[in-house]
Amino acid sequence: MSGLTLARLADAGAIGPIVFGLTITVLTFLEYDFMIGLGWDPVHSSDVPWPSALALGPYGYFQITNFVFFGVCLISFGFGLQRGVRASGRSSWVGPVLIIMADVAMVLLGFEVEPSTSEPPQTLHGWIHTFAFIVVALSMLAAFFVLWRRLKRDSLWSGYGLYTLISGVLCAILLFISFADFFIPGQIAFYLFLAVMLAWIEVMAIRLRSIAMDAPCGRAAPAGCVTTIDTREFRKCQPHARQKEREQHPERRQPDGRSGSRP
Repeated sequence: MSGLTLARLADAGAIGPIVFGLTITVLTFLEYDFMIGLGWDPVHSSDVPWPSALALGPYGYFQITNFVFFGVCLISFGFGLQRGVRASGRSSWVGPVLIIMADVAMVLLGFEVEPSTSEPPQTLHGWIHTFAFIVVALSMLAAFFVLWRRLKRDSLWSGYGLYTLISGVLCAILLFISFADFFIPGQIAFYLFLAVMLAWIEVMAIRLRSIAMDAPCGRAAPAGCVTTIDTREFRKCQPHARQKEREQHPERRQPDGRSGSRP
């Protein structure tokens, strides 16, 4: 995978949270009276699921599109993380796969939720939405606690492992409080849960893009440009490494005047 492709995957991960956050904020203001009419409480827990119930309002098609767009962006981001973080063992694929699972489920959140969660769903699309939300929540929480170890072992992601672990703990606590409605109001806790999760995705996507732009061959590594055991990728990296060496050390020439790096 080229550095440009990896950067594009990172861009998708960076765009997704911004668009999603802005959309639900604008729709909440536009549909505020509608949501209140359903019984939603902007501070305390209620039986009206936010932001899912925004899809039931007069501008609901924007929220449906928002779920699908966000899910597609984060699927790309999950593949980017798999390529952009050094593998640390046979099970290192688990973290990115959990994120991709959560993102596929995010797309399924495009199925309309029912206006109240006080009783089990009565429609097929209501069941799909409920199941998708459970998968999103559990997969993302699990991904935090799996990914942080892989990040910790990669020198290019120094500090991001601890950040991921702290984000996972905060998300788990805030999600629990959002349902229990104690210590802080439940809906406020859910706002904070969503903010921590979106911020983590944004920060990780920005870092992934930085790594991609520093490595024209797809993934930077402390030792040169070799980033994979695939020999074809190694050959692709060699010209970049030689060119960079010529630019940094023009005085290194062979007696015949050619560059010191042989083809």
